[in-house]
Amino acid sequence: MNAKVGLLAIWLSAILTGSTLDLWHEEQFLPPPESREIGDVLIDVVGEFKTVIARYLWFRMDLFHEVLDDQGVEASQQSEVLPLLRMVTLLDPSMTDSYDTIVWDLYKGQGQTETALQLLEEGLKRNPSSYQLNFRRGLIAFLEKDNRTALDQGLKALKLTDKEFEQLDCLRLIYWSAKEMDDRETQKRALVDLLILRPEDALWSREMKKLQSR
Repeated sequence: MNAKVGLLAIWLSAILTGSTLDLWHEEQFLPPPESREIGDVLIDVVGEFKTVIARYLWFRMDLFHEVLDDQGVEASQQSEVLPLLRMVTLLDPSMTDSYDTIVWDLYKGQGQTETALQLLEEGLKRNPSSYQLNFRRGLIAFLEKDNRTALDQGLKALKLTDKEFEQLDCLRLIYWSAKEMDDRETQKRALVDLLILRPEDALWSREMKKLQSR
């Protein structure tokens, strides 16, 4: 009973959130109601349904993911959620969480690097200013030892966020990528910023001393 009530609450929340965003979009970008043609109205209706369905599928997938995690199912065995995630990206490409989750599941859980990167490039093409997707591209590049791409994506992602935790992630990625490339100037700049954010961190203090002694 509680589960049904919870799902109903999530469903209603998804609808209300979607309606609020649609009203904002209507006020900002659409002509006045009296001047709209039938095609505009049909597109609005279809678009609204697609967005609501995408959010509903996302919530269902997220709940399913949590249940599988609680049951101790390994990420590599959770392939059932991938079709749901892909459907979300097709219905609403702006939901970057769904792109990020499916890409990481494919890469880390399923070992499908090429497919993961293709899907990530699709997500970045549709959401070029997404911190989440740009950082993910850099992280995968680093894990694949493509340090040039990792560094470039880390620098790009850093410009797309003002959240301290995300900035730290970017600076770590930038530093270790630059270190692999022996780019000392970039290493130094990253360490300076890391020590500003985390002045008591012994790791970055040691790395700075090593760099200065070279």
